[in-house]
Amino acid sequence: MNVKKTTASARVAAILAAVVILVSFAPAVARADGSDLSAVSVAKFFAGVASSMLLHEGAHAVVAAATNTHMSWKAGNYNQSIAFTEDVDSDAEGVALYSSGLLTQLGASEVILQVDRIDKNDAFVRGMMAWNILNPILYSLDYWVIRVANKENGTSSQGDLEGIERYSSEATAQGFAIGITAIAAFQGYRFLKTQDWAPEWLKGTPDTVTLTPMRSGGAFLAWHCRF
Repeated sequence: MNVKKTTASARVAAILAAVVILVSFAPAVARADGSDLSAVSVAKFFAGVASSMLLHEGAHAVVAAATNTHMSWKAGNYNQSIAFTEDVDSDAEGVALYSSGLLTQLGASEVILQVDRIDKNDAFVRGMMAWNILNPILYSLDYWVIRVANKENGTSSQGDLEGIERYSSEATAQGFAIGITAIAAFQGYRFLKTQDWAPEWLKGTPDTVTLTPMRSGGAFLAWHCRF
């Protein structure tokens, strides 16, 4: 009974955390021209969120097709809208399958950030970026603490990071979680700097990275950012 109560509490906390974090992006739903919110801009924002989710699951499907892996789809949970079972033939295929969704989201975010022609203040783009940034972070927090989306179910696993651990090792999954969290957080910071509603101090001088050779040998890597 205590175990069930703990699991239920963790699930409620996870859902509330996801809702609070997504709602914190409320300013990002605003239209690019700075006018008040409208039904159209809100719809575009959540269409962007849905597109990000489909991009994630689509990446799994593409890798499954490329590796001739059979997948069965089912309903997911708070940050894993669609779940699946699989029958991969090797550990390498398993890692590729489970890592593809999160890596595709990070790749899509980088494309949006790098391509100047993409309007960073468009409601659809904001919605897509919101979930591209939040999902990897939520996945990692779930893997480390919450344990709702990522868990071991006997001979099968649930969740992308748990799947990576199953087909490689815990160290690999931990490293992957740290990496996607750091990248997503940095992409989120860079995206916020492009927003019309962002404070001027955040939009200030662009960050720079320098690599300075040292006389004693080696080099000094520095990241300059203005607050």
